[in-house]
Amino acid sequence: MPGFFDVFRSNPVPVLPGPDQDAFTDRLPAVLPGTEFVATFATAWQPLRKHDRAAATVRWCMLDAARRIAAPRKVTERTMLEAELNTRLPQMDLTASHLRLLGCTVSLTVDAQAEQDTKTVDKLTRELRMQRLRQQLEQEQMGYLRDKVLTDPATARSYWFMHHPDALTSLLDDTFEQVAAKLTGGGDDRQTAVVAETVQDFVGGLTADERRYLLDRLGDVFVSFDRGDLAGRVLDA
Repeated sequence: MPGFFDVFRSNPVPVLPGPDQDAFTDRLPAVLPGTEFVATFATAWQPLRKHDRAAATVRWCMLDAARRIAAPRKVTERTMLEAELNTRLPQMDLTASHLRLLGCTVSLTVDAQAEQDTKTVDKLTRELRMQRLRQQLEQEQMGYLRDKVLTDPATARSYWFMHHPDALTSLLDDTFEQVAAKLTGGGDDRQTAVVAETVQDFVGGLTADERRYLLDRLGDVFVSFDRGDLAGRVLDA
């Protein structure tokens, strides 16, 4: 009859392979095409069972994760990326690959030309953004002057006075009316204003009887254009 210890001798406890380590260098892409980081990795792991490709698996897992983390970064952000890699990579779970990650450290270097190229692109990008903002502001200012200020002579005079308080004589000429006429293009609004002013001048010179006769005829005209509502307003005037 087998003894108590014979059970353990017939079913030996499996011994896990010992820890191992590796160091390697590879390149990580940066966000600006043509620029990259040079990364040096130092890793340590322990297989959870017999593993013939443990070192290659650890390398692949570390590189794949590091490349995805680095891809949106600029080479000018080397210090921040290095800190992020050294925080995130040691926390990776490799148990699906039958490995336990014991540690991982990463150090980064950057080519001087890549760093200078990135700084140049950043500067050009800022200048372009500022130029677009200035253009947008100019467009808004021109739109405001065209649509709100210069089309109304009275508003234009007030605007001029606010910005040129020492040039009061400029408020007395017809420059603002001319500008308003030019900006409105002599279109329907200006034409309507001219017709209204002309009719007003004409009616102002008539006698009461002549005015009544004119209004009656004008009412007939409105009716002929199916605008009886306007005819009623004229006849009640």
